[in-house]
Amino acid sequence: MKKYCTIRLLSLIILGVLQVLMASAQDRIITGKVTDALGEALPGVTITSKGTTKGTSSDSEGKFELAGVSENATLVFSYIGFETQEMLVGNRSQFEIKMVEENQTLSEVVVVGYGTQRKSHMTGSIAKVTNENLNQIPVARADQALIGKMAGVQIQTSNAQSGSAPTIQIRGAASITAGTSPLIVVDGYPVPTDLSAIDMNDVESIEVLKDAASAAIYGSRGANGVIIVTTKSGKSGKTKISFNISGGTKETVKRLDIPSLDEWVNFVKEDNNEVLSDKILLAQKYDANTDPQDLIFRKGNFQNYQVNARGGNDNAKFYVSAGVLKDKGVVLSNDYTKFNLRANVDFKLGNRVQMGVSINPSYAKQNETPISIHDGIRSIAPWMPLYHNEATSLVSGKPVGSNFHQRDFDPTRNSFYKATGLANVSATGDNNGYIQIKGQNKYNTELRTLTNTFVNWDILEGLSFRTSLGVYTRQLDNYFYRTSWARVDELIQGTAAAKASTLGQYSNSRIIDWLNENVFSYKKSIGKHQFDAIAGWTAQGTVTNTASASASNFATDNIETLNAGTATALSTLREQNRLLSALARVNYSFNDTYLVSIGSRWDGSSRFGADNRWGYFPSASLGWRVSQMPFLVHSQTVSDLKIRASYGATGNNNIGNYRAFATVSPSGAILGSNEAVVPGFNVSSYANSNLGWERTFSVNGGIDLGLFNDRLRATVDVYESTTDQLLLYLPISGVTGFDGYWVNRGKVSNRGMELELTGRIIAKPNFSWTTNVVAAKVKNELKDFGGSQQLISNGDTKRNNYFLARVGEPLVQFYGYETVKEVSLKGTDYWPIGVAAERIFVKDIDGNGVIDVNDRKVLGSPYPKITWGLTNTIKYKAFDMSMVWQGSHGAKIYNIDPNYYETQYATASVSSYLNYTPEEQAFTRVKTETDYNVQDASYVALRNLNIGYTVPVEVSKKIGLSGLRIYASSSNLIFSMAKDYTSLNPEGISPDFESDPLKKGWQKGAYPIARTLTLGINIDL
Repeated sequence: MKKYCTIRLLSLIILGVLQVLMASAQDRIITGKVTDALGEALPGVTITSKGTTKGTSSDSEGKFELAGVSENATLVFSYIGFETQEMLVGNRSQFEIKMVEENQTLSEVVVVGYGTQRKSHMTGSIAKVTNENLNQIPVARADQALIGKMAGVQIQTSNAQSGSAPTIQIRGAASITAGTSPLIVVDGYPVPTDLSAIDMNDVESIEVLKDAASAAIYGSRGANGVIIVTTKSGKSGKTKISFNISGGTKETVKRLDIPSLDEWVNFVKEDNNEVLSDKILLAQKYDANTDPQDLIFRKGNFQNYQVNARGGNDNAKFYVSAGVLKDKGVVLSNDYTKFNLRANVDFKLGNRVQMGVSINPSYAKQNETPISIHDGIRSIAPWMPLYHNEATSLVSGKPVGSNFHQRDFDPTRNSFYKATGLANVSATGDNNGYIQIKGQNKYNTELRTLTNTFVNWDILEGLSFRTSLGVYTRQLDNYFYRTSWARVDELIQGTAAAKASTLGQYSNSRIIDWLNENVFSYKKSIGKHQFDAIAGWTAQGTVTNTASASASNFATDNIETLNAGTATALSTLREQNRLLSALARVNYSFNDTYLVSIGSRWDGSSRFGADNRWGYFPSASLGWRVSQMPFLVHSQTVSDLKIRASYGATGNNNIGNYRAFATVSPSGAILGSNEAVVPGFNVSSYANSNLGWERTFSVNGGIDLGLFNDRLRATVDVYESTTDQLLLYLPISGVTGFDGYWVNRGKVSNRGMELELTGRIIAKPNFSWTTNVVAAKVKNELKDFGGSQQLISNGDTKRNNYFLARVGEPLVQFYGYETVKEVSLKGTDYWPIGVAAERIFVKDIDGNGVIDVNDRKVLGSPYPKITWGLTNTIKYKAFDMSMVWQGSHGAKIYNIDPNYYETQYATASVSSYLNYTPEEQAFTRVKTETDYNVQDASYVALRNLNIGYTVPVEVSKKIGLSGLRIYASSSNLIFSMAKDYTSLNPEGISPDFESDPLKKGWQKGAYPIARTLTLGINIDL
């Protein structure tokens, strides 16, 4: 027995030794090198033995070594931005691995209406921007961060005040009266306002549906394009907390060329044989050498603070954030503050049901500059002090230290000054601009909340049903108070006039909007066939309540509530509308090569007449992925080639409420023997039961091309869209009791071309350089104007200037006389500083020797001939830099500012003008009627420059952080304007005409563009 046990023990020992020897023969040390497609070493590539914990990474020379690997093992090579590779070890111990860059573009997912789609399968025209450092651009609004990023999307800073919304147009103006702004959709909810409530830190991506085939799924609201904002959601894994903090300074990018008194004296001496007028000599005695811009403009600042947390597990995910933004404008009184909260929560209810809730409350306050820039600057003469000193007090009769206004030196307004017998050197009867701003308080507050919930039920494999219910609320309050000293000088004009000038105004608007959507989705793959379909119905309703009141004659400036004054006006309004819709779409792909998408939407709106309330908006698009064909699929040059074509119809219902109906207004009638006025109502508008949609039909053709594994990508789109059945107010005979009514007549078209180029110029692990170029050209044409051939509109009844809408030409053009030469200043007193003649000599276009309306011509158009954007992103090791250039060329602007800054004198009474013969005088016209005020609105701007440094992970971890990035950013660091543009913002549009496409491009006192410089830090815990 003992012998048997000994033999058994020896056998086990021998067997164990043999197993060890066999394992040693199978396991080995694997070495190798990893390079990219160009043979450059790739450091940091992860190499693992599949199914085990064994692994390593390549060194700075791309070399690696991994021990204990069996011949049956599979090595996995993975690296960010490259395709993962797997290699069976076999009997090899040396590997040379060439990594292939991952074609992320084709696999990228794009958000479309009511779903998502792979970019490779897109057949419409959709632009996408992801939030890669967009939240670090020092701007107050999400839409401002998109400038220069997408072809065909024109974002115009029409009002540069902090917090004000830009004007957004997608592929030109498609309407006259129904608005040209795109539909905004936030996480699937079409909101009835703009993007101001969105914190850019919360944005995951923004997609823009540009062609009708893409936007038709939104039917009656998609005619002007659709902007889809997707916010960040939770992710499985450890909770990640991030802080984003930035702050910096602001200043104007340009100042007006306003001559000082000394500069003006030098000009007058040269032009007038060294002779100075009494007015100039008097001003020299009191010259304070004041630059009005130093008093109106200021250094602003920008601060942005945001914290967010993101995490979850397989059953529940969350994203929550809070942010504060403070933007102090570069003009007195203007600033903007916004508080933002967001919570997005998704969770599973069993294996087949998912539910989500999102809530986004925000509060904003905007203090506005209460007067226009030109009024502020023109009322402060360069020679005058802001407050009276001893010298000016002696001749004006006002105390030292009191407010100085030009009228103080006007003998027709100041009797004390009149007694001195001194000349009138005043150029305006207004208070100085600084005092006007300080003496008026104008601001608005806005409280918004967007709440949305959804439930998704996976009914069967591939078939799901999603229902959502959301509510959007907005409370907007506007406040204004004018003190007794803002517009009137009590010392000269008296106490009664001062109190009578006080004014208080208050208005509010409350919107409650609700939305219910119910959509079935179905996805199925059968061999080479892929199907993706949706069908559903939606209902949306909006209730709007507004109220306004005003008062004057306030007893004291210390109490600004309206009950402290005498009420002068009061009104309230309640409106509501409903939209009921059905929608369907089918996407089909054969062999990942041939693509078809067909969609339909039916909308019924309460805004339209009972006989024409429903609209049908179909769409169809085709795509052919030529690169999937046998003759290209293995091409080393062409990595992607797709040809697209689409056609679709969209609508526009943005005409306000009750335009199709007969409405009544309060009225009174004298009734009875005592002839008493009895209150009642009169019909105030004409009904039109056939009033319906504006319809836009659009055809789009496009090519997507990728070369060298998408190192170079190009997208080209050409399109033509036509909007017919324009909603116009048609004049009718006064015998009907009305001056007109709303009809569907007229047609306007937009034709254009868009180009997008992206090149990965350098793509190395430690050094990359990507360039993106976008450019767009659009031509607008008025096809039909409700039976009329043209309309000439007057922009300003006080200062005639003309806008032309003519069939066969752009929707709006500037119209007037062509100038020849200036009227001389000789014979005038050369006062005030910078003065110029009111009239100018013009050209006799038809050559008949008479200047009349037949000599007017088209002077330009507010539409640019081309817009473009250039983005460069460079990364070197831990450093990164991105810059966005943007430009607009060919647009004109009607700038009325010179009329104010020059204080143009009434030429007809000046001797130099009277020295011209009557025949010569007949060849002059007021400057505002001529091309004198039409200026080039072209510009080139460095919209954003961002330079950052990401602290290495190993360093961050030592201080308890998972990530740390420091950056410097700027907006409008360089802003080059056309030489003949004389004001402060070539994109500025007067608020009086901003909503009227037939008077687009009229500028008066535009707020200046600001340059912002900030420092920021991103901290991840």
